[in-house]
Amino acid sequence: MLWLLLLHISAVLCWCGTLLYLPALIAGTTSLQSTSEQQRHVSMVLTIYRSILTPAALIAIVSGTTLFVVGEIADAWLILKLTLVATLVLCHALMGWMILLVQESSNRNIAPFCALIGAGTIILVLSIIWVVLTKPF
Repeated sequence: MLWLLLLHISAVLCWCGTLLYLPALIAGTTSLQSTSEQQRHVSMVLTIYRSILTPAALIAIVSGTTLFVVGEIADAWLILKLTLVATLVLCHALMGWMILLVQESSNRNIAPFCALIGAGTIILVLSIIWVVLTKPF
């Protein structure tokens, strides 16, 4: 059971760390001058999204679900945490959508939206940490 907790925490760290870094990478695409540089940059961002972010998210969700099912945890704080995690999944999906927007047309001014998603992600991650550590209910 301890190895599963370690797997969950490691996957959450990879997922959240990449979620915090990706909006800046997406916004940086629009500042590049040449089309070939923009295409290479978008390709790199898409590779990070597909190869690091999404697998880490899936591992975090599956291992976390297994932890509370095996541990028979059904407290109110867990419902709050799962709601926050579902919102984090929404941020994950929005970043994928932003990558597709930049891939279609790198002339879009997507930086304000990236900043908003980045700030929301920070608030969500800190909220999840607070709920897990304090178990307020």
